[in-house]
Amino acid sequence: MRLSISKNVHLVEPGDFEATEHWYPRVLNSNIHPLVSYFLNLSHQQMVERYQRLHPSCNPDAILKVLTYQPTYFRWAGTDLMHITNHEGNRKLAVIETNSCPSGQKSMPLLDLNVEQGGYKRLIEKTFKPMVDAQKLEGSLAVIYDKNPMENVGYAATIADAFGENVYLAKFDKADTDPPVLFKEGVMHIRNERDEWIAIRAAFRYVTQEPWTRLPQNTKTLILNPIEACLAGGRNKEVASGAYDHFNNEFKQEGISIFTPKTFTKVPYNELKKYFDIMGGNMVIKVPDSNAGQGVYTVVSEKELVFALSQIDPTDTYLIQQLIHSNYNKGLDPTQAWYHVGTIPDNKGRSYAFDLRLMMHATEEGIRPLAVYSRRSGYPLNQPLPQDMNSWEVYGTNLSIKGEDGWTYADERLMLFDIRNFGQLGLGVDELIKGFVQSAMAVYAIDQNAIRTFGNKQLNA
Repeated sequence: MRLSISKNVHLVEPGDFEATEHWYPRVLNSNIHPLVSYFLNLSHQQMVERYQRLHPSCNPDAILKVLTYQPTYFRWAGTDLMHITNHEGNRKLAVIETNSCPSGQKSMPLLDLNVEQGGYKRLIEKTFKPMVDAQKLEGSLAVIYDKNPMENVGYAATIADAFGENVYLAKFDKADTDPPVLFKEGVMHIRNERDEWIAIRAAFRYVTQEPWTRLPQNTKTLILNPIEACLAGGRNKEVASGAYDHFNNEFKQEGISIFTPKTFTKVPYNELKKYFDIMGGNMVIKVPDSNAGQGVYTVVSEKELVFALSQIDPTDTYLIQQLIHSNYNKGLDPTQAWYHVGTIPDNKGRSYAFDLRLMMHATEEGIRPLAVYSRRSGYPLNQPLPQDMNSWEVYGTNLSIKGEDGWTYADERLMLFDIRNFGQLGLGVDELIKGFVQSAMAVYAIDQNAIRTFGNKQLNA
């Protein structure tokens, strides 16, 4: 990668990809677990057949319709799922949220050791490049981002190789008063070394912090993903919840549904205490448009409720979700309560809550899994919570930490799907298939919501 050519802009050239810069060091030295490799290579038909064996009442044609769906707006996505169980031991993969700018490449062992660029290459060549090749706008190529340079430089270098041309890499921060990116009549432009504004025909986008403050709708520049995907639920938990409900109603007769913890939307600040009592003294409060673990509060006591209320805006409304519990409790409603399955206990008997981040992309076949990894909590499920410890340490799994100097990552809690780590999760191929189907349904639901909201049209035409 060349030195900066202007403020917050680099020019990335073909041949710039360096694997050591785009994966965590321990990922570079890992080998994908055979079960995970097997899962990633399953055909849609194999997944449908197996899913029906696991859910005999479902309509396989409905599952195939979802998996082979071609999204209009939401062509690259990541879902966060949790492995949970109930009083009777019925296990599920619950959708916690869906993300329109998912991280994950830096945490994914290579599927094919002969393909150095790994999942970066699959996403760019099977999703981004066909979209760019099909559109007619002239101009340069770009990657715009506001965090996660490890992956975004990797994407820029992969795009440069795939197209055989230089790629502008522009940091597009929310707080930047003189950003290097602007839009003129729907066309993105990026400032070069001569202070000229260069037209961009297509851009890969990893702008995550309130992207609607900087990205317009209905752009002429092709963007993966466009802002419409965020507004339709890819970056708003409340809107996504409505999209899931619409999906579940549409497919009710087909025996399939998106499973989430019990959810209440548009809850006013002054009613949060009432919901805390209704839900038995525990719940999760979420700021609808927050991400990266920010604006999410697990509440298991009056003290934590007071703290959460002190951190959020009294004029806003919030999304409330049922807490997935740490351990069995006879006092909970057996028809409603869910528990974390947790990791396999370590040699000290500790089991941790964990999530699955499953990244997907739209290909000519439909929606395909691209990368998968897990993150565990910081404190065990099966040990008493110290008096002064926040319950987030038990239930929170996100690795992103926002500090005064930017973002850092608690990658010591990263659980790779490699030979060494995958067995600790207690997952098998069936769980991965069920998680992928749940994830694909979430993508379908949000994309359909985008179509209902913004119209069914060819993007960036």
